[in-house]
Amino acid sequence: MAIDFNAKENRHTYLGRDAQQEWYDIIHSLTEPKGKDIADIGCGGGIYSRAWANLGAKSVTCVDFSDQMLADAAENTQELKNITLKKGNALHTGLPANSQDIIFERALIHHISEEDRVICFGEANRLLRSGGMYILQDRTVQDINLPGSPEHIRGYIFEVYPHLRDFENQRRPDTDNVINGFKEVGFRHVNTLSFLEKRTTYNNFSQLANDFRLRKGRSILHELSDKEIAYLIDYIENSLPSLTNIVENDYWTIWTGIK
Repeated sequence: MAIDFNAKENRHTYLGRDAQQEWYDIIHSLTEPKGKDIADIGCGGGIYSRAWANLGAKSVTCVDFSDQMLADAAENTQELKNITLKKGNALHTGLPANSQDIIFERALIHHISEEDRVICFGEANRLLRSGGMYILQDRTVQDINLPGSPEHIRGYIFEVYPHLRDFENQRRPDTDNVINGFKEVGFRHVNTLSFLEKRTTYNNFSQLANDFRLRKGRSILHELSDKEIAYLIDYIENSLPSLTNIVENDYWTIWTGIK
């Protein structure tokens, strides 16, 4: 039962947390967002749209194909005057050409077929002004295959349900393919880096368990039944040495290119 981003019951799935310092540090190492026009494509609940505004962006355009996600983004950014919402998708955003300084896409391309990814990269290139930066953040096969641990709770999912590892391996991007795709559509100075980003801190295990029951921020959990989720929660509880101040981290890869 793959996640339906347009379903009303999935409102707030990608809401309720903030971008963490590790992410801010990485962005500062890559570019200076202050005064820039930025498009957050596949914005979900607008968590990172807020973050770009916090970094001093001149404007942030939140693009998503889902009315439910855009409603979340609107709720999350309602007091910010430099944020605009736009319904569109990563292949056809509907935004003007040469209108953005930075294109940001986080946790997006694993939802796009391998055949369409070059179209996605080409759309990002079309939107950027000369010298603009494309920042793509997602998990690679290598990232998702790291074992489960108190620092990498996501890894427990694949220990308990190996068939989900196979599912992930099929949809997660390969670094070399992404690099080649960037170059194919005309990006220069293509680079890649990996980093560990804190997702959230739970005061106790009940908070973590509730996050998993609600499938908050993890589309992979929509592949499981409620009964399977319950079993997974029990497994994680028995695997964690501490049930307070649980810090959940995720491994990510970032690709960048310059138009």
